[in-house]
Amino acid sequence: MKRSLLLSCGDLSGDLWASQIILLLRERRPEVEVVALGGEESRRAGARLLVDTVSHSTVGLSEVLRALSFWRKTWREASAFLRKEKPSVLLAIDNPGFNLRLVRLCAREGIPVVYFAPPQVWAWGRWRGRFLARCADHILHLFPWEGKYFLGGRARVSWVGHPLGAWWGKIPQRGPNPRTILFLPGSRRNEVLSFLPVLRGLLSEYGGRFLRYRLVLVAASPLLRPLLEAGRGPFPVQIVDRRDLYPLFEDTVLAVSSSGTVTLEVALGGIPQIVVYRTSWVTFLLGRLLFQAPFIGLPNILLGWEIAPELVQGRFTPAELFRTMERLLADSSLPQRARRWAEEIALQLGDGRTFERVAEVVAQYLE
Repeated sequence: MKRSLLLSCGDLSGDLWASQIILLLRERRPEVEVVALGGEESRRAGARLLVDTVSHSTVGLSEVLRALSFWRKTWREASAFLRKEKPSVLLAIDNPGFNLRLVRLCAREGIPVVYFAPPQVWAWGRWRGRFLARCADHILHLFPWEGKYFLGGRARVSWVGHPLGAWWGKIPQRGPNPRTILFLPGSRRNEVLSFLPVLRGLLSEYGGRFLRYRLVLVAASPLLRPLLEAGRGPFPVQIVDRRDLYPLFEDTVLAVSSSGTVTLEVALGGIPQIVVYRTSWVTFLLGRLLFQAPFIGLPNILLGWEIAPELVQGRFTPAELFRTMERLLADSSLPQRARRWAEEIALQLGDGRTFERVAEVVAQYLE
């Protein structure tokens, strides 16, 4: 009997994680066909790309609504594939806005579901935890304290650790005399478009105060680089690719990071940072009604207090960003505290065998 896996992710991080899992599965079961709703990394790892979902990744209600026609088409193709091909298992990675719908269909069709990096139900939408507990077969969560939100149903629940656990000890640490300020605008187009006007305003109004620093803007993917080139304005900001991020850490004095996984990477490097986030006002106001966590930055959430100042929505302005940057740059004790926070965060990420554990679980459904 032919065995197959449908993998579904929706952004650059999920696609990168998917690629590592695919490579491990192909070592174990090279005959298994892997079909993906993903991106270029999944394809390079050996998956047949059913739909490129990564290039259309969005965040926020209004942004999703603008991409609605694409996701409707993706749903038609994915649901038709599931009903016709009946894959041995669905591996869903993050992207709950789309993946939860796939989970429901798989439950109806009798297709097993493994959900890796499940929704952050501790922040909002706890009903999603109850839903997954009923409809999924195995839930693999990232942080040790998340499991309790997925109990009470038929799903097995396992802590597999966070993929960044494998990088603790390998991520370069901030050096003694750093002179680089990193700007990390995010991996989604709409995040970048919200970030760049604030960066231009910062440099236009206060650029003279940063002459002693090297300013670097990081492109999360090659697709975003032209957007950064056009949007940085006439300012001396160097643009580098995502693969060059870690080598910069030793010389980085401060980072301005869009909320997301990259905030954890920066924190593990012992680098002080400011976490920023801006979306449409419709999305923001809806989020305020639903979001239950006290912070949006993962380092702050993991440690339970604001180690990285957060500038959200109306507070993410050139003037507020400048004041916050000046305060952090003047704090001589901050680097030592940031190194201690890095060690505390690493304890919640596991031993680095995340992808091996996910591959082991998925392989059981491919026997």
